[in-house]
Amino acid sequence: MEIVSIAVPPFPIFIEGNLTTFERGTSHPDRSDLEYFDLIFVKKGILYMTEDEKPFTIDPNEMLVLLPMKHHYSTKPVDEETEFYWLHFYTNSYYSEGDGPRKLASSIPIPSLHFHNHSYTLRLQKHCKLVDDEEIYKKIDQLLLATTNANKELSFWDIQIHFFSLINVLEYQGMAKDTGYILSEKIARYIRDHYHQPITSTTLAEQFNVHENTIAKYMKKFYKVTALEYLNTYRLEQSRILLLKTDDPIQSIAEQCGFSVGPYFSSAFKKTYGMSPLNYRKKHLRDLKRGDGSRVSLLR
Repeated sequence: MEIVSIAVPPFPIFIEGNLTTFERGTSHPDRSDLEYFDLIFVKKGILYMTEDEKPFTIDPNEMLVLLPMKHHYSTKPVDEETEFYWLHFYTNSYYSEGDGPRKLASSIPIPSLHFHNHSYTLRLQKHCKLVDDEEIYKKIDQLLLATTNANKELSFWDIQIHFFSLINVLEYQGMAKDTGYILSEKIARYIRDHYHQPITSTTLAEQFNVHENTIAKYMKKFYKVTALEYLNTYRLEQSRILLLKTDDPIQSIAEQCGFSVGPYFSSAFKKTYGMSPLNYRKKHLRDLKRGDGSRVSLLR
């Protein structure tokens, strides 16, 4: 299953789109070096497209994602009247295409204290059957209708909101069929919810009733790390946040984040962030003294 993975932020921006009808014998324009993604949804007929020598046949109620800077052209003219939506969107973020979803790091750093925000990887199936074509077409029609709004300031946000709503639905087209992807997502979610508790490979195997090797295989495939590596990284990230958001003692923070041995926590933290937890806190929290003696952090 080919998946197009896109790092977020920055968020993809919708550019333009329309509903187009090709009469029998019509070919799609030959294009190359375009800087935007092209989403194609066939409502009626069959569209024959090629991307960099790789042909695709898009049947009714199917979607195809064409990548930027690729050569796109008709494999052959349409055999019958063909109706399809095309939507262009742009991002200057990292993206990749491969056999299965990938987790990509955003090019935009998120401020340390804004822990409620985090980077995300948008994943779209390259070519798939639409699970709920009526709902998707409804969202596309709403998106295109927003582009006719005469108030440009309002229409920009209307357009992007409708686009994000559509993308949210498209992201899950076909994903449910990949049991390995679902398992890895469940494991990652379990780790995020229980990172402060003792977790081992045996714990996870018993929790999900699968062999430890199966967990390792899918976590490496979809997250590029083992489950315990994911756990350690997440614990360290949470400890870093607590160092900046609280005045709790180092040992208390270590215990809150699931590190039962203080020296190991300090060693792992220094290896990841280049300094001890105490020095990290001192470096990033420069406090001012109020007149009443209380402290005010410069980081908010």
